[in-house]
Amino acid sequence: MGCSMSKKAAAGAIQPTIMPQAAPAQPNVLAKPEPVNAAEFKEKLAAPAPQPAAAPAQATVALPAAALPAAASAPAAPLQVKALTYNLQWWSLYGERKGNDGSATTIIEAAMPDVMGLQECEDVSKVMIEGGLTAHYTAVQGPHALAAAFKTATWELAAVGEGHEVVAMDEAEQFFSSRSVMWLRLVHKESKKAVFFLNHHGPLRINSGGRHGGPVTAEKIVRAIHCNALPGDGVITVGTFNAQVGS
Repeated sequence: MGCSMSKKAAAGAIQPTIMPQAAPAQPNVLAKPEPVNAAEFKEKLAAPAPQPAAAPAQATVALPAAALPAAASAPAAPLQVKALTYNLQWWSLYGERKGNDGSATTIIEAAMPDVMGLQECEDVSKVMIEGGLTAHYTAVQGPHALAAAFKTATWELAAVGEGHEVVAMDEAEQFFSSRSVMWLRLVHKESKKAVFFLNHHGPLRINSGGRHGGPVTAEKIVRAIHCNALPGDGVITVGTFNAQVGS
C-alpha cells in the first residue's frame, strides 16, 4: 500500500503539449561557380597576408572595500541530538519492585537526552512525575506500551507532529500483542531543523520478525518513515527490536 492521500497530495493531471510540425527542409543547392581569372588569382597569392587584430587590453580594477562582496559565511555546524532508548520492563520495575525508588528517572536524569523512546512503558506520566521530569520534558503515550518524550525548552512538536501504526504481530508460540511504531516530528526551536523520531518494540519470537517475518516488518517500518517524514528531516530510530545482529 502506498502513502495516504492526506500526506502525499495527488498531483494534477499533466496536459499533453502538441509541438508544431516543422516545415520540410529545403534541399541545399550549390550555386554554379564563377570562372576564375588566372592572372587575378596569382596576384592574390602574391599579396601579403593580412595581420590579425591586436588583442583587447585587459585591466584589473581594485574595488573599494565597501564594494567587495561579503565573504561567504562558514557552513552551519551540524545539529547534535542526544537520544535515549530504554526498555522499562514495567512488569518488573513497577509491578514487582514498585518503582525501585525511582531508578528509571535516576537513569534518565543522568543522561538528560534531547529525546527518548521508552518501551514496556504503561504510563509515561508516572515516570515523568516521580522524578520531577515534567519540568523538563513533554511526554507522549503511544500504543502497545510505547512512549516518547522530548526536552520542552529546546524542541516543539510540528503541526502534524505525532502518529503510530501497527507493523507486526507476535508469533502464536509466544504471543503477547500486536507491535507498533510511534513517531514524533520535532522542530528545534533555535535552528528550525526538524527531526523525525521513531520508537519501536519488535515482535516475538526473538529473531522471527513476528508472524509475517522480518522482511515484512522491516518494510512496514521503512514505509512509516517514508510516508510521514518530510524532505530534510533527520531520522532517528530507536527501540527494543527483539532481534539479534545478523537476524
